[in-house]
Amino acid sequence: MSFLIKDLEIKKRVILAPMAGITSFSYRKFMNEFNPGLTYTEMISDFGLIFHNKKTIDMLYSDGSDRPLAIQLFGGSKETILKAIDVLNELNLKYDVLDLNLACPVPKVTKNGSGSSWVTRPDELYDMVRAVVSYSPKPVSAKIRLGYDEVNVDTIAPLLEKAGVSFLAIHARTKKELYSGKPHFESLKNIRDEISIPFCVSGNIYEVNDALEALKITRADAVMVARGGVGNPLLIKNINEALDGNENFEKTNFDKQSELLLKLTDYMLNEKGERQTFLILRSIAPKFYLNLDLPNIKSLRSVLARDITSLDSLKNAINDYKKRELV
Repeated sequence: MSFLIKDLEIKKRVILAPMAGITSFSYRKFMNEFNPGLTYTEMISDFGLIFHNKKTIDMLYSDGSDRPLAIQLFGGSKETILKAIDVLNELNLKYDVLDLNLACPVPKVTKNGSGSSWVTRPDELYDMVRAVVSYSPKPVSAKIRLGYDEVNVDTIAPLLEKAGVSFLAIHARTKKELYSGKPHFESLKNIRDEISIPFCVSGNIYEVNDALEALKITRADAVMVARGGVGNPLLIKNINEALDGNENFEKTNFDKQSELLLKLTDYMLNEKGERQTFLILRSIAPKFYLNLDLPNIKSLRSVLARDITSLDSLKNAINDYKKRELV
C-alpha cells in the first residue's frame, strides 16, 4: 500500500534510514535493489554546504539509482539552514525530499543546537521549519525522537505538521536514551490520531516481526530499517513480502551473503576507491555473517573486522573460511 509525501508517491512501506558513515551513494544503490520505498543520504551539515566542503559535497552524489531520495540536512539555526538550501539549489541535485534531522542525539551535534536539541526550543523550531517549507523546492520531512529528556512527541509532531512538514520519521526513544534499551512504540500509539500527515517509525527493527509489531502498535504508514539491515539487506525485501501478505521469505546462507557482500564492495570501490572502501567495510563486512549458525564463523568476522585491505584479501578471507569449515 503506497502513501504520499506531498505529491511524491512512496510505493513501499519499508524505508532505508539515514546512517552516518554508512548510507553513502554506493550503500543506497546496493540497498535499493531490495526495494525500500525511500532512501536517505547521510547527515549533511549546513556549514559543510555553505563553505563548499568537498567531503560534504561528495556525500550528495547520486546517479539516480537510489531514488526516491531524501537529502537529510542538519544545522543549528534557521539562517544557516536556508543558506545551505541555496547551495543545494546551486548544485542542481536530483533528489525528491528535503529532510530535517531533528533527532541526532550525539553531543557533537546537539551542543551546536542541531539534531534533537531543536525540540527543546519549540517556538524557534516552528519558525525555522515554516521558513524551510516555504523556501525548499522539495517537500520537507523531519526525523525526530520521542523527546529530549522526556517524551513530548505528542506536542512536537502536531507542531511540525502545522509548520508544513509533509512526512515524519519517529525514532521510538528519547535523546537521553541514545540507542540503548527497548524502543517505546507504545508511546506512539496515539500519534495517528494527532497528525494527518504520513509517518514512519524506527528503533530495533532486526526481524520481520519487529516491523510488523511496530506498525501494529503505532498504525504508522511505514517502518524504517537502520542498523538491523546492515549486513542483512534481505530484511527489507522480507518485510515488504510480509506486508503484501506473503510468508515465503527469502532465506540466506553463506554463499548468498558472500555474494551480497562482494556486490556492495564493488559499488563502494567504484565510488570511494580502495583505501576508503576497506576502512569502512571493516565495520560493515562482519555483519554479513552475524546471523549464520556456522562453525567458527566468529573467526571470519574477526578477520573481516581487522585484516581486509583489498578486494583480494576480502575474497581470500571468504574462500579460506569456506575451504576450512564448509567443504
